[in-house]
Amino acid sequence: MPGADIVVALTSFNDARTIGSVTEAVCGGLERYFGSSSTRIVIADAGSTDGTPEAARQVARTAALIDLPYTVPAGLAEMPYHGLPGRAGALRSVLQAAQRAGVKACAFVDAGLETVEPEWVERLIAPVLNDGIDYVSPRYQRRVNEGAITKGIVYPMFRALFGVQLRQPAAGEFGCSARLGAHYLEQDFWDVEQAQVGIDLWLAVTAVCGEFRTCEALLGRRLKRSVERRPDLSTTLAQVVGALFAELEHRVDVWQRIRGSAAVPIVGTVPAVDLENPSVNVAGLTESFQLGYRELREIWTWVLPPRTIVELRKLTETPADRFQLGDRLWAGIIYDFAIGYALHVMPREHPAIPGTAL
Repeated sequence: MPGADIVVALTSFNDARTIGSVTEAVCGGLERYFGSSSTRIVIADAGSTDGTPEAARQVARTAALIDLPYTVPAGLAEMPYHGLPGRAGALRSVLQAAQRAGVKACAFVDAGLETVEPEWVERLIAPVLNDGIDYVSPRYQRRVNEGAITKGIVYPMFRALFGVQLRQPAAGEFGCSARLGAHYLEQDFWDVEQAQVGIDLWLAVTAVCGEFRTCEALLGRRLKRSVERRPDLSTTLAQVVGALFAELEHRVDVWQRIRGSAAVPIVGTVPAVDLENPSVNVAGLTESFQLGYRELREIWTWVLPPRTIVELRKLTETPADRFQLGDRLWAGIIYDFAIGYALHVMPREHPAIPGTAL
């Protein structure tokens, strides 16, 4: 990609049904907002067998389309929650190619999405080129009951411990500057086992801990097509929270100095859309919580103090219409599990955090 100013990378794995519309939107965004710049679209594909790269080429227009295959690590025990085998290798390959070409700004988009718009390209790239931003984090529009792991665990802990208010700090889309891309490539994270599931969170943590300039881009709805390869909720919980706890373990020198948190600039606007919230089976959720207490109470005692166990027992006896797991209790549980993770008091892959079914 010699001489390119902008690169948009589409990370894909058997996404033939959606990559055409994603490519169409990316091409439209590059033409509309960056028509005077030299641009490239890169397909970082994990070895699709359904003709994904070919589907992208069928709709590509003026932007040069480049295939950038990469090697998926052998022996992956399970599919990562983000659904892309070897995602760390894909991002690394793109950043290396962009660095060699002297690219000024990169954006990364999941080719399996159904809601990508041309404006996404402008919002992920323009802050880097025009405002000196190094890391552009997406901010999606979600229903109340969507993204529970991010809303209830990842975002509040990221905000409290790293002092920056990023709503989706482990998202699949982002934009970055050449300066930050070079910094990423200098780190030794890429080849460690945790990179397979922790890469997205690591990107955000590395940016804010390195004092790079950060902003959020309003992208609207993010809908991923339904695929069979995605892991179940328990596996997702273990992978995401494990990645977060690993970052806390590695960044002690950073979060011990944090006092308070700061908002970041927000770019873009999202049309006012009434997100209809589906009905929630409260009784079913409380029954799941009661089952979790019965089945996992002994494991919880390895991590949680007796006072917390008593509070949880009281909740199992509370009627569904009055059930409320308070913020202070919830925060204490999460921090106790973070300490338990650091002290290796239970298997690190065990998804046993109370209340996550809620």
